[in-house]
Formats: sequence, C-alpha cells, structure tokens
Amino acid sequence: MSKTLYVTCTVSQGLFDSEFYITVRDSSVYVDRVNVKVNQSPNNGDEVEGKVIAYLIEEKSDQALIELPGEPVFGSLRAWVPRADLAFA
Repeated sequence: MSKTLYVTCTVSQGLFDSEFYITVRDSSVYVDRVNVKVNQSPNNGDEVEGKVIAYLIEEKSDQALIELPGEPVFGSLRAWVPRADLAFA
C-alpha cells in the first residue's frame, strides 16, 4: 500500500470554486481544494506555493515517484520529485 504524503507545488485558481490548479514538476492537475494546503488562496491569476496530497509509489536514491489526486491537464498524474520536496502526513 502506498504512503500518503504532501509534496511542494505551485497553486493557482481552478475552473471551479471547489478546486485548485496545481503544478508539480512537469505535471499540471486540477485537484479538490481539500487535498491542498496553502497559507493564502491564489487570486486573479496569481500563483502561490503550497503542498498537495500525493501517494508514494516508488523511491530511488534521492528521488521519489508520486501519484497526484485529480484530473491531469498536462503530463500525467505521476511524477518523479526530489525526496526533499516531500513531507509525510
């Protein structure tokens, strides 16, 4: 079973009030707001830094393969990220 964790992401407004548009590395995904932590919500096309729930799939050296919840816009739901970008829930 995969471990639930948070990964650093860039956050902007989604198409609906219930979601955010997040970017992690080369993947962009629409994610339900309950799965994203931000200090301040993005407004008027702004981008803010945040953390999104992710699922750990595999680890290699200093990299981790994670899967993001939501609907992919660009790239896939899976991305390799530096382990330093992860925080366990």
